[in-house]
Amino acid sequence: MTKGGYSMTNHSLLLLPNPRELTLSEGFFHIPATGSIVLANATDRNAMPAARKLQQVISQVLQLSLPLSIGTRSAVLSVCNFSYNPELPAQGYEILVEESGISVFYSSPEAAFYAVATLKQLVEQSGRTIPKLHIRDEPDFGARGVMIDISRNKIPKQETLYRIVDLMADLKMNQLQLYIEGSPFAYESFPQVSELETPITGEEILLLDAYCRERYIELVPNQNSFGHMEDWLSRPEFNQLAEIPEGFMLPEEMYAADFYPEGLFMRAGTFHTEDPAVVSLLGKMYDDLLPYFSSNQFNVGCDETYELGLGKSKALAETQGKGRLYLSFLQKIHELVVSRGKTMQFWGDIIIQYPELIAELPKNIIAMEWGYTAEHPFEADTKKFRDAEIPFYVCPGTNSWNSLTGRSDNMLANLRSAAIHGRNNGAIGYLITDWGDFGHWQHLPVSYAGFVYGAAVAWSVDTNQQADVTGYLNRSVFQDQSENIGQLLLDLGNYYKLESPIIRSNDTEMSMLLRCNLDNVLMVEQLTEEHFERLEVYIKQIDGRLDGLSLKCDDAELVLKELKNGIHFVKHAIQLGRIKRMLASEPQLIDPLFITEQIKDLDLLLHQYRQLWTERNRLGGLEQSTSKLIRLRSQYENLTAILSGSAKK
Repeated sequence: MTKGGYSMTNHSLLLLPNPRELTLSEGFFHIPATGSIVLANATDRNAMPAARKLQQVISQVLQLSLPLSIGTRSAVLSVCNFSYNPELPAQGYEILVEESGISVFYSSPEAAFYAVATLKQLVEQSGRTIPKLHIRDEPDFGARGVMIDISRNKIPKQETLYRIVDLMADLKMNQLQLYIEGSPFAYESFPQVSELETPITGEEILLLDAYCRERYIELVPNQNSFGHMEDWLSRPEFNQLAEIPEGFMLPEEMYAADFYPEGLFMRAGTFHTEDPAVVSLLGKMYDDLLPYFSSNQFNVGCDETYELGLGKSKALAETQGKGRLYLSFLQKIHELVVSRGKTMQFWGDIIIQYPELIAELPKNIIAMEWGYTAEHPFEADTKKFRDAEIPFYVCPGTNSWNSLTGRSDNMLANLRSAAIHGRNNGAIGYLITDWGDFGHWQHLPVSYAGFVYGAAVAWSVDTNQQADVTGYLNRSVFQDQSENIGQLLLDLGNYYKLESPIIRSNDTEMSMLLRCNLDNVLMVEQLTEEHFERLEVYIKQIDGRLDGLSLKCDDAELVLKELKNGIHFVKHAIQLGRIKRMLASEPQLIDPLFITEQIKDLDLLLHQYRQLWTERNRLGGLEQSTSKLIRLRSQYENLTAILSGSAKK
């Protein structure tokens, strides 16, 4: 028996997720041109979607047309036989490849589908000659999903969402969430909220829900309902529902003061917990959103309630405590959700700060324990939910956001830690989050490595900690004949390791430089020219490797352009860092022509970014995404005028 990677003489297999148990034997099964895909008996009709999927795979990969058949018929030559086995674990399956054919045993229709996902990889790698083997497989986590942020500017086109679902299906994932705050969904009761945007409509959710169900993926509605309500509370008709309607200065302990020397002002973003109109508003929003989803679950968010207890509810918080105030409002939301026939999920970052209150949570609730650093205390936090008998997911992240091109090593460690401690402490689910903070500048392929590795460890922690992510990206995702793009993506995502200690968690120096524009030049005081040179050499070396790739995926040209654009972002940020360093120390040495060239470079970067945006995403949100870069361009122009001795008045 072999666990993890597998190899045979003159034949290597790359299966991802790695199965729990795999035994390879001498010999092969040669797929004939005239056989059938067989449902063993009438009770196996529920495996029809899996059988049809296998039929499609064989047709597409081998150009063979194999009919479907029922095993009760005589003289049927079986290429692959599907048989229900109720003794197998939930979502579990067995594959037996013998010289006479393939047998699939499954515990449920989705388990048969997962078996076909494994067979697909076997057929793609082995062709018609499949090695003899025996696989027994089942997942560690019952729910294994991805959450896509569709609220931070980027709202994917429908075909982009379908692409993500197909990737998930191949990786045996079974849950998708689209994170909603603000206006990415067209609420029928509040058309004014998204009238200037390009939101996802109810009809599109219906279509996506059906597309997911065909692949045994549950589309779970996800709408924030407490904090992160800035886009709603900034509107005049909802502003008075805020805890602090006029906005507020974030308390110093909540941000890095060296990056914001003048303090950090925040728009109103948290509901006033004691206003009954808030509950009424949420009810209307839920009634607009939830009917389009077939899922019986609902993620209501409720994370990062920054100003809770600092405004209208300050006196109440002082007598009851912030934790009690939070729990009380969470219970009101829970009543709304349960009355609509749903099981409530919520982000666990606030309640975990008040462990004495966790046991008071409703028992039919699911806590979502999130954290995105390698050091996040998944072990300690999940024990608190376990000990209180509160069902919970672990929710690590792709680390793509605030990065430009990723943070690979941190991402791998974060995903692995969540899987290990989640499995050990009884998590019922594993959700890979992919956020879009501060403009959503990263392109979709940056997130793929996180999707792949997260799916692998969520399926089976013990056999996938060293999963061949680069190999899967090369062969199955990008179809790279050079077999280099997987490692290139991980290397590109590791440029952050050359950055300085000024960076904060869940961030990169280059992204911060771009977001801060020419403001706050003090942040670069400890950076040296040698520092920027190391980054520049590293990123140029990766840029040079792009020409050696040979992608055959259907979006190959787009992927290469996206990677080029991501690298361009980093290169521009390096030059910006140099400018800020000179502004902080020797502004008189800045050559105006250098700034002029930087303007030209930014114009090219923006032009390419806008073009790439529209390939995968809806137009709404683009201008907001580029607003900080447009501001930077204006600052460049003003600096050029100052350096030329003709500052604009």
